Amino acid sequence: MMIISVRHRLAVSRLLAPATKCSGKHAFMLVPVALSLILFASCPAWVFASPGANDDIHKFEAARARVVRSAVDAALPCIVTIETVGGAQPLLEGASRPTEASFRMADGPTTGIILTSDGLILSSTFNFARDPSIITVRLSDGRRLVATLLARDHIRRVALLRVEAEELPTANWAEADEVMVGQYAIACGMGLGEARPFASLGIVSAVNRRNGLAVQTDAKTSPVNYGGPLIDLEGRVLGLLVPMAGAGGGALAGVHWYDSGIGFAVTGDRIAAVVERLRRGENIEPGKIGVLLAEQEPGVLNELFEDLFPRSRGVRIAAIADPSPAKRADLQTDDVVTALDGHPIGDIADLQRKLSDRAAGETVTLSIKRRWRSFEVSVVLARSSDLGPIDAPPVQPEPAPDDNVPPPGEAPVPATQPDAD
Repeated sequence: MMIISVRHRLAVSRLLAPATKCSGKHAFMLVPVALSLILFASCPAWVFASPGANDDIHKFEAARARVVRSAVDAALPCIVTIETVGGAQPLLEGASRPTEASFRMADGPTTGIILTSDGLILSSTFNFARDPSIITVRLSDGRRLVATLLARDHIRRVALLRVEAEELPTANWAEADEVMVGQYAIACGMGLGEARPFASLGIVSAVNRRNGLAVQTDAKTSPVNYGGPLIDLEGRVLGLLVPMAGAGGGALAGVHWYDSGIGFAVTGDRIAAVVERLRRGENIEPGKIGVLLAEQEPGVLNELFEDLFPRSRGVRIAAIADPSPAKRADLQTDDVVTALDGHPIGDIADLQRKLSDRAAGETVTLSIKRRWRSFEVSVVLARSSDLGPIDAPPVQPEPAPDDNVPPPGEAPVPATQPDAD
């Protein structure tokens, strides 16, 4: 059965419209003409192509498939299957009581990349959100080894494992400055449990995404290949596939974007910058200032300043956690943060984005405006678990049946950065 699209139906209606003004015989003659035109428009291009052109198309498709298989074969020795046992479903971050996340982690294999010949293996933190009690790694040659999870980087969403082995084949990484927008990219993963990786062909959509941490691709990325490599047509690794898109925090942030055509892979230089810390067993967590942010209150002077310097208007500190880096730096409520490390702050999202790749323990310089005085202060970022309760301003409930007043005794969680840009 032929299915006619909405566009085609509209074309038919336009062609038949004059028939309503014609006599029966003339109207009847318009019907086959309209249907012929619709059939012509519905046919794919290859129907009208010459036999030689069809042969060229088939040859191109066959050649492209051979190139993709060759690239996957080149990368295959460094791709491993990771199997985990035990662990509980991850909890929703920011909830007032323990609550499981809406996304359910399934049992099954995941993916990793051999980083060093002496047994260091990269994967995604997503694959270990359940904190498994047993981890095994199956190499491409069939060997199965017990693995130890050394540490996790919750900013880059990278996990580092170790297996007891020597002379392992390692990944061949492409230089970050060689990755070009528009080049072919193949997302590989072992999540389907097959001997060969699942492969999805796409392109590099963008570079220097997520504050320069990752490249973006439209190849299919999902739990099937998180922790696997994004490779080029030579089998070189462009990056490690991780979920990074979407709002919210935690190990599952960004997973709801899978197979959306928006995927991310952390580049080798960004992994190399933290691999020694991970090797030592040091978990890397997002750094927090410990403040509740708000836009500046409207006013004639604020509006004038905003018109003159639209990217430097800053954000107001509405409340401060105690203890917190902000408290230790003697920041006060109603202080305005105008710059971070010399980079002007336009609004709350801008400050949050600039902080999104800064780790706990790092020092940042904040430019502060307090009334008519401006100064700079150094702040050592802290982990969320090191922040005390926040002294939030009282919430005045509105007389509406569906208002969102928080329950008594519950204070807002300090919000200093999002988990997506």
